[in-house]
Amino acid sequence: MNSKRSIWKVILGVVGMGLLVTNCTIKSDDDSACTEGAKKNGCECPDKSIGFQVCQDDGTYGACSCSAPNVGGGSNGGGSSGGASNGGAPSAGSGNDAAGNAGEATGGAAGEGAEGGAGGAVDVPVDPNDCYDCLSKRCVMEWEACESEDENNPEVSSVPENYCLSSTGDGGGQIEKIMLCITAERAKGLVKREAVRACGSSIGQSADPSFFLWPPDNMTGATAGVMNCMADALDETEPGAWADSTNIPTNGSPKPWVDGTCAKLSCTSDQSGN
Repeated sequence: MNSKRSIWKVILGVVGMGLLVTNCTIKSDDDSACTEGAKKNGCECPDKSIGFQVCQDDGTYGACSCSAPNVGGGSNGGGSSGGASNGGAPSAGSGNDAAGNAGEATGGAAGEGAEGGAGGAVDVPVDPNDCYDCLSKRCVMEWEACESEDENNPEVSSVPENYCLSSTGDGGGQIEKIMLCITAERAKGLVKREAVRACGSSIGQSADPSFFLWPPDNMTGATAGVMNCMADALDETEPGAWADSTNIPTNGSPKPWVDGTCAKLSCTSDQSGN
């Protein structure tokens, strides 16, 4: 796990790196020892859908990873596919929010004192210039589930191209494609909720707002978990609410990113240089 994290950071560190785990009822009665990092499908989620578990370092399977329900509503439009870029993943960020208001952390290191996501650390300072650093500290369980879901361990074996993070940082994972899309938008200015949702809904194809279904049907639970932890309010009880129409209205501006979130601290700020 740590080796993959190191590879990911070294490969993408040159251009900057941006960047669901919920408790579920386990269906399986198999208590035999497992190999760390191995995945097992078949656990039952609260909405009766089927999730998966990742083997922990103690040889037992962890909590069930489940996809969040769609909250964006509707179906994807035929937005343009020109919004994506092959540029690097997000890195440096001023901490500005999506509405253009200054959002730099105060009173010491950025984000100090804010609560983390599911399994995230509390009161741990994060690097305001490194989205990866924020996610790895504030969204520990979500990021580890993402790391465990690579090209060798896709969420569903029959759909091998759907996985969260490549083992070598080659850009093939869903979160990598999405973050490259967000990075392209950061080069233009602050990245608002509607653009982040579009990058996610199109799995990195475009930031065109006509892509608005959240999460999209082909997004894995691990990918959705990282995105939701990055963007949801710290006290959010319904993962994915950040992308709801109440936060991204049809008319008017979307709400600013919430203080303490990685989206606000280090993942969406203006990198246009203007």
